[in-house]
Amino acid sequence: MTSSSTNSPYSPAISVRLATIDDAAALVVLLAEMDEIEEIDALPPDAVRLTADGARQIMTRMADYPDFRVFLVLADDLVVGTFSLLIFSSLAHDGSQQAVLDAVVISRQCRGQGIGGVMLDHACKLADDAGCYKIALSSNLKRMDAHRFYETYGFAQHGVSFSLPL
Repeated sequence: MTSSSTNSPYSPAISVRLATIDDAAALVVLLAEMDEIEEIDALPPDAVRLTADGARQIMTRMADYPDFRVFLVLADDLVVGTFSLLIFSSLAHDGSQQAVLDAVVISRQCRGQGIGGVMLDHACKLADDAGCYKIALSSNLKRMDAHRFYETYGFAQHGVSFSLPL
């Protein structure tokens, strides 16, 4: 499935497609940017680094879930972003479908060009087409620019998220 923006002299042709195992290396680079790391090699020596092989293994496990996929965002056919989308039912809301948007990243040098809006449009359309009553995401507290972007798009802070390292 592909989604494109209107082309203008000032904006790249933006499309969204399912990621494949062959995209693992590009995904690793993008995901490193999510954590404010300029280059994957800039990680501390003792840090756990996601490798392309590790990404391929994770994508293989994700494929076991019927509606959990990774997408790539391209600008002029160059990979500039990614997100994962999980669509599922739960006992809450009488089993209504809901969606969780995860691992949302736009490459630093491509932010502010409308690419994120196309990406969110695509994710929301997939969720809407699946009959979801909501789409949710979580974001690290330090990502204030991302929070402003999500709010501008129409997302509202809802509840409080808790986690427990295991």
